[in-house]
Amino acid sequence: MHWKTSALFVAALILAGFSYLATTGEGKEKGGGKDKKAQLTFEGNKFMLELGGKSASGTFTIDPAKKPKQIDMTVTKGSDEDTKKYEGKTSKGIYELEGDKLKWLAAEPGAEDRPEAFPNDPAKVKGLYLILERAKK
Repeated sequence: MHWKTSALFVAALILAGFSYLATTGEGKEKGGGKDKKAQLTFEGNKFMLELGGKSASGTFTIDPAKKPKQIDMTVTKGSDEDTKKYEGKTSKGIYELEGDKLKWLAAEPGAEDRPEAFPNDPAKVKGLYLILERAKK
C-alpha cells in the first residue's frame, strides 16, 4: 500500500487540545480515488491521526524559529499492519498555522530528508501534504 494512505501526521505544541478535520482532495493517491476524511487531534505533546479507517498516534516536537517552521512526529502506535511498520520512526515535516487553518507537509516516517517549502503544485508533492481546519466544538 502506498505510504500516503497510511502515513502519519504532524502537529505543533501550540495546537494542544485542538482537533483538526479535513477531506483530503489534493492529497489523494495518484490515479484518482475517493477523498478521504482526516482527523488530527493534539493534546499536550501527543497526536492522534485518523485517515481512511486507519489511525496512528505518537509524540511530536516543533521548532517555530525555523523558516519554514519545523515539526518532527514520532509514531508510537499504529492501528494496522500498514501503520505499524512506522512505529518508532520519525516523520520530518514543515507546518504553517494561520488562524484555524493548519498546513502540513511531511516526508515518509524514517526518511532523512525534510521538505524545504510548500509546493506551488500539490500534484507534484513528494511526501504527504494536508490542509486542515480546526474542528468546531
